[in-house]
Amino acid sequence: LKLLLKVLDINPEHSEANFSNGLIFVTIGKFKEGWKYFEYRWKVSPFKEIIWPFPDKPVWKGERGKSVVLWKEQGIGDQIIFLSLVGEVKEICSSLSVYVDPRLEALCRRAMPEITFIPNKKSLNTARYDYHLPLGSVPGLIRNDISDFDRTVKGYFKADPERVQAIREELNLDGKTVIGISWTSFNSLNKTKKSVHLRDMERIFSDLDVVLVNLQYGDVEDEIRAFKEETGISVLQCASVDNREDLDGLAALIEVCDLVVSITNVTVHMAGALAKDTFVLLPYVANFWWLLERKDSVWYPSMTLYRQPTLDDWDSVYVSIRRDLETRLQCN
Repeated sequence: LKLLLKVLDINPEHSEANFSNGLIFVTIGKFKEGWKYFEYRWKVSPFKEIIWPFPDKPVWKGERGKSVVLWKEQGIGDQIIFLSLVGEVKEICSSLSVYVDPRLEALCRRAMPEITFIPNKKSLNTARYDYHLPLGSVPGLIRNDISDFDRTVKGYFKADPERVQAIREELNLDGKTVIGISWTSFNSLNKTKKSVHLRDMERIFSDLDVVLVNLQYGDVEDEIRAFKEETGISVLQCASVDNREDLDGLAALIEVCDLVVSITNVTVHMAGALAKDTFVLLPYVANFWWLLERKDSVWYPSMTLYRQPTLDDWDSVYVSIRRDLETRLQCN
């Protein structure tokens, strides 16, 4: 932060320095300053390449009683975080529409029927509204102090109960302790920073009376097969759900779990939005969403955060999760 401020003394409009400033301020809990600098994202890649859908409409600044449309600008995980705020936004609008990834539409409609969710640009262009706002700018209106997070909604997504029951029967899970796992992030700029090897999860789950269910997206069949051969631990795969494309199915799959253990990818955001008990493996330098040092999440109250105590030290994380998991299972 000191280095960035030196840069800004020389060039107050340095885009990368201002944007980085925003990320740091949010990380250390100075939200009002952080969200202000976060708006510099529109001057850095990849955000500066985004074409705003409404160049001729005013940007919403919190005016009450207006018709507002919010629109996605980032990936699935970021959309899920920002969607935690739209119920609160609806309370101050006469009507609210939200443009989301089509894979999230069914989940959103089920949980928030009073809001119109738009899955494509064609429908977006026909929406009637007074103002618009990118989803990533919403926190700057209603999350400017740590006390504002007292209003955090616990469980703003709801899985399809019919699919939940169908998956429970498909995987034969009745009467079992079910833990959903995910271990890699394919879209991370530094995959080794956020991801772990499935093989290493033996240290967490060996000799426990639990059933592991795969929540990881992507082609991981060979990895799961090798894990079984090397450790004797099975990881069930749900044939009826594509974990990447069928996010409504992924939500139902998460819902059948008693606990989720995951690194920070879409799976963990989905689990948080469903208010599922979740143990999160965090790297030493974590994304700004997770703030500093906290063991809880201000965005997802059902989560417990396990941070690397030093750079690349996953071993300590495995030991801590194993200890807490044993305690949890004994209590049950």
